[in-house]
Amino acid sequence: MKRDTTSLLHRTIWGVTLSWALGCGGVPETPETSSAEELVTSDVSEALADECSGAVGTGTYKGYICPSHNFITTQTISCAEARNNCVLNANANPGSSVFCTWNNRVIYRRDVSAGACNSLVCSAVTGTGQYKGYVCPSHNFISTNAISCQEAQSNCQLNANSNPSSSFYCTWNGTEIFRLERTAGICPR
Repeated sequence: MKRDTTSLLHRTIWGVTLSWALGCGGVPETPETSSAEELVTSDVSEALADECSGAVGTGTYKGYICPSHNFITTQTISCAEARNNCVLNANANPGSSVFCTWNNRVIYRRDVSAGACNSLVCSAVTGTGQYKGYVCPSHNFISTNAISCQEAQSNCQLNANSNPSSSFYCTWNGTEIFRLERTAGICPR
């Protein structure tokens, strides 16, 4: 399913813009970007903040269609190139939930239905990070550092099971890893 259509997409959008503008008697401005994400979507709610900040060199990119499988693994790719490719794949599959990693770092995530990717996230990352757990909609019940994703997810599940009338939402390094809404839509999205 790997698709690298950045230049094709850029040419197509530019061609449509040029045709439209000439048909209307105007001259289009030259696009200042060829970033697939900027050309296809400006919905920042789909993106993680600073997903490639501080990323240098090349690494391993993995893309997942949630909740079932890994659709791509590519080595020796920059974080920005990996994220661009992930966004292209996500946009080519609008009905699918998608998340991608680069060197075990989540660089993109789009859940078509809330929590769709949660079951795959912890199996795709390693190391320790910051865990935050919330009882929705009221408060944060835990915030801790230096915990593995799997341990954080297990702790959140344990708290949810121990509190059958409450809704829970948990993150690890800013990425959602658990969601149980006993009242639909009560937790943040």
